Amino acid sequence: MKKVFLMAYARKNLGDDLFLKMLLDRYPMHEFYMKISEPHFLSNFSKYSNFHVINGNDTDEELYNSNVNDYDVYIYIGGSIFMEGGKVYNLSEKFYDFVKRCKENNKPFCYVSCNYGPYQTKEYFELSKKDFEMCTDICFRDKYSYSLFKDIKNVRYAPDFAFTYPIKCEEKIKNSVGISVIDLSIREKIKNKEHEYINMLTQNINKYINKGNKVYLYSFCEHEGDERVIDVLLKKFKNNPNIVDVRFDGDVDKFLNIYIKMEYMICSRFHAMILSTIAKQKMYVLSYSKKIDNVSEDLELNLPIKHFEEIEENMELNLNDFVCVDENTTRNIIKNAKNQENMVKKALT
Repeated sequence: MKKVFLMAYARKNLGDDLFLKMLLDRYPMHEFYMKISEPHFLSNFSKYSNFHVINGNDTDEELYNSNVNDYDVYIYIGGSIFMEGGKVYNLSEKFYDFVKRCKENNKPFCYVSCNYGPYQTKEYFELSKKDFEMCTDICFRDKYSYSLFKDIKNVRYAPDFAFTYPIKCEEKIKNSVGISVIDLSIREKIKNKEHEYINMLTQNINKYINKGNKVYLYSFCEHEGDERVIDVLLKKFKNNPNIVDVRFDGDVDKFLNIYIKMEYMICSRFHAMILSTIAKQKMYVLSYSKKIDNVSEDLELNLPIKHFEEIEENMELNLNDFVCVDENTTRNIIKNAKNQENMVKKALT
């Protein structure tokens, strides 16, 4: 049994909670610890006897002041964890100093399923290189990030960790259309498109309903405003029985049990695209970030993609244009994604 300190974006975000659940399910013989000042974000993990929440700040400063010998292994799992000026744990001289102390004390420090950027300064990039050279292992989930640091021996690439989540492809709800929404108001580069986005969705939802479809609105993260967008849309339809809202409350299985039954999906969230690929759904992707574009290109998903900068309120998303990822392609992706876990397995044996 080993004591493992986990770092992650713990804000009841479906993608990140999915990562945590996978680790806890797969390594029940080890004890996992997370530090956060708002423990209610992790309330759904209280059912795991091997999971422990420590009251404190998930910041570089807090990490810097801790004793590396308190734990046997350190795992930082998440997607966009290397955004310069980002929130939660982010790369700083103090963070780097902690990783350096881990190496000096033979404590494995592994990064799992991440991508790099956006970054603005050469200083941040150079500090990243120093950090990656010092850590035990870092496995990127996109080839662009990997290409930036591929000359570092412990830098690897494998498809996103969530591709290995065991989803049962149950029978689809006939004529169901799911929409994973995002809040544009918190995204500086595309917040000016919020009006067009809401109106575009409203018009397409009306069209789907009039053609006999049932529409499901999915919130992946209340903390990031998904539920606000759903509430705006629901007001436009005044309790229409053909619209269902599904909000992630921290219970991964409950959420996915409905999600995987969709016949069609409009994917605005990164992990919506991942989950819909595994669930063999017909998809249309609305991309807010290069990380979505990069992964789609890397894996040759061949999906229809529209960038938020291009959205107009009269834009039609015709269900005939939605695409299901080729089954052989999906099978190969899942096989390769298992490599995300390689060094974690090694560190925990």
